[in-house]
Amino acid sequence: MGKSFTGAKPLPVASRVRRFTVVSWNFALIYLRYKRIQRNTKLSAAEKEARYAREHERNARRLYNTAARMQGLLIKTCQFISSRADVAPPEYVAILGHLQDRVPARSYPAIAAQIERELGEPPEVLFREFSRTPVAAASLAQVHRATTQDGRDVAVKVQYPDIERVVETDLRNMSFLVRLLARIEPEFDYRVLFDEYAKYTPKELDFHLEGRSGERVAKDLAHRKDVRVPAIDWRHTARRVLTTEFIEGVKISDIPGMEAMGVDPNAVAQIMTEAYCEQILVHGFFHADPHPGNLLVQPGPVVVFIDFGLSKDLPAEFRMNYARLTVAIMRQDDEAMASGFRAIGFETKSNDPESLVALGRAFFESAGPGAKPYVDAEVMPEVNERLSRMLKDNPVTRIPADILLIFRVLGLMSGLQKRLDSRVSMADTIVPYAESQSAS
Repeated sequence: MGKSFTGAKPLPVASRVRRFTVVSWNFALIYLRYKRIQRNTKLSAAEKEARYAREHERNARRLYNTAARMQGLLIKTCQFISSRADVAPPEYVAILGHLQDRVPARSYPAIAAQIERELGEPPEVLFREFSRTPVAAASLAQVHRATTQDGRDVAVKVQYPDIERVVETDLRNMSFLVRLLARIEPEFDYRVLFDEYAKYTPKELDFHLEGRSGERVAKDLAHRKDVRVPAIDWRHTARRVLTTEFIEGVKISDIPGMEAMGVDPNAVAQIMTEAYCEQILVHGFFHADPHPGNLLVQPGPVVVFIDFGLSKDLPAEFRMNYARLTVAIMRQDDEAMASGFRAIGFETKSNDPESLVALGRAFFESAGPGAKPYVDAEVMPEVNERLSRMLKDNPVTRIPADILLIFRVLGLMSGLQKRLDSRVSMADTIVPYAESQSAS
């Protein structure tokens, strides 16, 4: 049967076969369609670009329809793709972006029954008011607005019944496909990334843990008046139900909404960048899922962090070494970059530092000649080609697990920086935080 990811009982055989068949079929179809364009040597550059654009739209709609129907981790995958406005084709960003917080909701009776199982009484007894219609629906849970018996406005996040079994099945399917892709396309070997993803995804199903994570970040950033984290209502919280204060705001990707409030999107980008610098480099504990559905903006501006299901605690030594590496990358200090990568756990086939230096330079060069605070899609092919040549001669043989969620945050933030048309100086913002820790 293979290892269990969540410890949950598996879905019935028919359901498992159906999910595997649907996911595998879509994976194969999308892969072969792109491969056909890639191998067509008769197409001019303009024709190939037009073909890719049509294929992007077709495949994005296919993924959207499949994820909306099957739900589970397919939703999370689509959310991640749509959050990478910096590198994902615009067709994917536009179409899959509808899945950020508009997933088809579960029925109210199913949600009410889940609340009663977890908290011992139905929502009509627990709350003075409880909206039957969710304000948001995501991959693992949906959120309902409610009023407590003492009059407080709260958000009640309710985990979908049976979602643990769905997650278990989806992780097994994804594990198979990631390993298959690594065999047929060795340059796309995402096994290390998937293994870390599979390690943390089951933790998102424990709302007690999520509540404690939110409280920890709230405490760490309490001195900042431009950041808010909803307070936890522990009286109405259980493993599969999480109740927090309800906070109004617009999504961080809603530029017209921010402008209507008189908020400068660039100021929001600055706050977001500083908040993550402090979380990662200073406190070593961070919110690891900054997609547009999890960051809200209020007048001020104030950035509101919600949904701490995916959070990461860094070992102190790793955090300090990562801070030193960050300074080295920002200063383009080759020797310090190589030693910094080694200090946090990177290993290469030989002891030659060139691959590690190339990796550090790729981070820096991916912003393009204008030093944008996000990945420049126009320069990435050249950067990737140069990096691939270097890594082919001396491949990275070990990537530390602790870095992978940082990579996720950096990637998602890059997508948000582009959406916000950010002009944040990454060097001026990051280096002071990193230097304060690297000197420790």
